[in-house]
Amino acid sequence: MDGEVKSYWFKTFSHKSFSVIWDLFYNTSNGVTKKTINSGTILNHLNEVGLAYWVMGDGSLHREGRVLTLHTQGFSHDENKMMSEELNLKFGFKSKVVKHKNKFVVQFTTSDANKLHDLIKPYLIPTMQYKLPRKL
Repeated sequence: MDGEVKSYWFKTFSHKSFSVIWDLFYNTSNGVTKKTINSGTILNHLNEVGLAYWVMGDGSLHREGRVLTLHTQGFSHDENKMMSEELNLKFGFKSKVVKHKNKFVVQFTTSDANKLHDLIKPYLIPTMQYKLPRKL
């Protein structure tokens, strides 16, 4: 077994019915595909379940346990600002865009902790509960 490396892989099928979702987040121009997000995407498509999945995938909780960050570094500053504004409008948060290692992320303020906790807790799987801000 020395030097032997085991690897596992699987392949999934794609289906054209998912193109609608692809179009919400990717734009191809001059043969280059870039991640993007359009105005209204969060307002028109994101609900509590989707927010919970987003937190499970891209969320991290700061050490003090009251500030949650969505790691949205793949988007521009303007796109992060738009996402933050739409999250605030749709769910009543006070999130903001902050710089993180020369990129930008969406961060929920400590005042959002209880609201965020109550909104997404029913949809988080048990192994992801550690990403929830503590309730006061």
